[in-house]
Amino acid sequence: MTISFTYVKESYLFNKKTFIYPGLIESSKQADDLTPIWTIQVVEREASICQGRAGPPVMSSIIEGARKDLAQFTYQGKLTNGGFDGTRSTWAFIDFDGQRYDWMAGMMQNCWKLEDAQGATIAQYIGMSRDYKIRGTLVLQAKVNEALIALIHLTTKMLRYN
Repeated sequence: MTISFTYVKESYLFNKKTFIYPGLIESSKQADDLTPIWTIQVVEREASICQGRAGPPVMSSIIEGARKDLAQFTYQGKLTNGGFDGTRSTWAFIDFDGQRYDWMAGMMQNCWKLEDAQGATIAQYIGMSRDYKIRGTLVLQAKVNEALIALIHLTTKMLRYN
C-alpha cells in the first residue's frame, strides 16, 4: 500500500505556505483547480499544519537551536521532539506513542527515506522537480495514523534540502 502527496509552494513571493495535495502532480498548474488536503505554514521558527487551505492548526512546531537543528512538536496537547542526530547523521523524531523514526539522507541530499526503529521504510521524500513551485513528493509506504502523517509532513520542513 502506498499513498503519495505532492508539496506545492504558494505562488506569492514572500509567503511561507506549502500546500499538500494527494497523488503525484508533475506541474504546479495541475494544482490550480485542486483543493489541498493539508497546508504547512512557516513563520520564522514556527511551523504549523492545518487541514485544507486555511483550517485551524492540527499540529505545530517550534524550531530551536542555533543551527535550527532541533524541534518541538505539539499535537492535541501532547509534546514530542526531534532533531539532527550527529552520531547517525539522520534527522530523528519521536512520535506521540514514543516510537523513534529517522530520516536518512540519500546521496544528493534531495531524497530522504524515513525508517522506523526496526529499519522498515515508512516513507520517502523526494525534494526535486522541474517545476520550481513543486517542493517535493512524499510517498507513504506503511499504514500510519493521522498524528504520524501530520508529524511526517511537518518534519519534511526540517530536512536540509527543503
